[in-house]
Amino acid sequence: MVLTDLKEAKLRKDALVLTGVSFVLSRLLVGNMLFTIPLLVLQSRFSNRREALVPVGLLALLIMVTELFKARGALGSSEGRLLFLVSLFIPTILLVASAVWTALAGRATFHRYLVSSLFGVVASLLAVIWFSRPTPALLRLDALFYETFASLFGQNSNSAFGDAAMQKLYRAAVMSVGAMLAPMCMVLVGFSSFVAMSWSRRTDVAFSATVSRWRVPDVLLWPFLGAWTVVLLLLVTKAPYLARALALQVALSLGVLYAVQGVAIIVHFLLRRGVHVNLSKLATFVFLLAFVVPGLNVLVIFALPLLGVTESWFTYRRYEQGV
Repeated sequence: MVLTDLKEAKLRKDALVLTGVSFVLSRLLVGNMLFTIPLLVLQSRFSNRREALVPVGLLALLIMVTELFKARGALGSSEGRLLFLVSLFIPTILLVASAVWTALAGRATFHRYLVSSLFGVVASLLAVIWFSRPTPALLRLDALFYETFASLFGQNSNSAFGDAAMQKLYRAAVMSVGAMLAPMCMVLVGFSSFVAMSWSRRTDVAFSATVSRWRVPDVLLWPFLGAWTVVLLLLVTKAPYLARALALQVALSLGVLYAVQGVAIIVHFLLRRGVHVNLSKLATFVFLLAFVVPGLNVLVIFALPLLGVTESWFTYRRYEQGV
């Protein structure tokens, strides 16, 4: 295969600019979760998949070098090296997902998303297993995280927390993250991919109709129901945290897929009523509800997957065929 895309001056310049934008976003607190969007927008302009992966590799190198430089003074200790790995967890998952999404251009959207998310799901499950077996370095890192947590939330609280109450709150937060890490990674990968795809196809009037036909394969219904059955059994029997966390991650990850189907159903109903759907704004609205708005995020976490999975029994999209 002849490499030709990066010989075009404009595309080469745009690749460098968007790689720089992605790098700057990766340095920001919020942008660290969304920094791959410019790269994913860029990849649609490449006809050569191998060349489309070059900006992803360049960005990965820039992030690695920057993180190594920042952590150079702490890498001499075991907890410093562990903190370095933790800081690279989300960026690595998003970069791998971007590379896979780019490499699978031309495949069905559901297949691209599923394979792109796979690394993050497996890495999340392994991370929870690893962190459930504390080592001296992990315990020291945990103590450092607790001090940071207490300084952030203890000072801003209206009532004075005792140390025991703060410890309990911190532990609950850590356990919640452990139970939701894989689905959170799937949401980040899905949101970044969808926003980039919506932007790249913003002039395609048929794209909204395509989204309205998205459907989870029927074969995943039984794993979804089985995973939630296992979760309920583990909760009732008061199983150890690790078993409950792993089961919840699997169940919620499958729930993310049905939440996407729930969004597709909503888009279908809006289109049937002649409502113009701005898919990027809709995705951003759902994303903000899920991560920013307390209380209303329950609608995203439970209502959308419920809407999606109940289509297995109720015909919401009577004339639509899955893609």
